[in-house]
Amino acid sequence: LAMIEAQWLSTKPGTTISNVREILEEAMLENPIYWEKYYSGEEDALRFARAFSFSDRSRYYWPHQKVQESLQLLLANLKENPIPLSLLSQFLPEQYDKVRSGILPNTPRALIHDKIMKVISDYTYACGLGGNL
Repeated sequence: LAMIEAQWLSTKPGTTISNVREILEEAMLENPIYWEKYYSGEEDALRFARAFSFSDRSRYYWPHQKVQESLQLLLANLKENPIPLSLLSQFLPEQYDKVRSGILPNTPRALIHDKIMKVISDYTYACGLGGNL
């Protein structure tokens, strides 16, 4: 959603972009205790790992106050300025199909919830528990 926000709203007058990815990175750099033992390499590799690692060490930083404030701004921005379907289709194609079909509202919280449930469904299927929650 941060990439969508940047593409959609970065040039809209009067809109402050959340910069949630940058704020999360800053929080991780200020307190590296949750990731430094898990990642190694040059600074570029470390930056990439902090943002995209499968081990998702960033999860420990979401409760950080600045990260939460930034996340709330992101959610507010995308609630007040619904994501155009053409942009939604580029970043969240499965959710786009559901929004277009009227199954899912085009709101940031609904999109997040649906994406999380899809990932959980994939995991339950892989564990032999079916795929439908």
